[in-house]
Amino acid sequence: MSDQLYEVAFSGQISAGADPGEVKAKVARMFNADDAKLAQLFSGRRVVIKKNIDQATAAKYQSALNRAGAQCEISPPVANATPAPATAAAPAAVEKPASAASAVQIETGDYGEVAPPPATDPLGITASDIEDLAVSIAPVGSELQEEYREVKTPEFDLSEFDLAPVGSELNTRAKPPDPPLPDTSGISMAEE
Repeated sequence: MSDQLYEVAFSGQISAGADPGEVKAKVARMFNADDAKLAQLFSGRRVVIKKNIDQATAAKYQSALNRAGAQCEISPPVANATPAPATAAAPAAVEKPASAASAVQIETGDYGEVAPPPATDPLGITASDIEDLAVSIAPVGSELQEEYREVKTPEFDLSEFDLAPVGSELNTRAKPPDPPLPDTSGISMAEE
């Protein structure tokens, strides 16, 4: 089993022949996205939807987006740039600009700047939020089908058929006669 991790990214590309309005509506329902998230997703820039997941989970995300009419890509995570070296006069907390969707404060003490941990859910969306990915396994012995449809037994008229006694020949047709032997009177093996 491979330990390779992947990320699912979306650049706002829509499948050929798909209606952009319908695709946006389906993606909005899939991710419970408001207008701001939709604008970010369909901005044309590469947006990472999910990071650090195995290939099977990435394929599920890709399948769900493809069914919605959106084209995404699966790739190994892009390596982040290394943080700048710490300075002696570093502030006690580092804060993202106020324009960011969620400001993060990191207490660093006397250790300087520390890079924030990688965001595994950059849009705040998890696999359980996507209906196509939210699955579970039923306990052993549980009913897998909630309702049963009664199937009517077909009625066949078999009155013209009967069973042969034990040991009977099943093939009652007469064997056709063997074909006639070929005429070989004109063939000779003698040397001339």
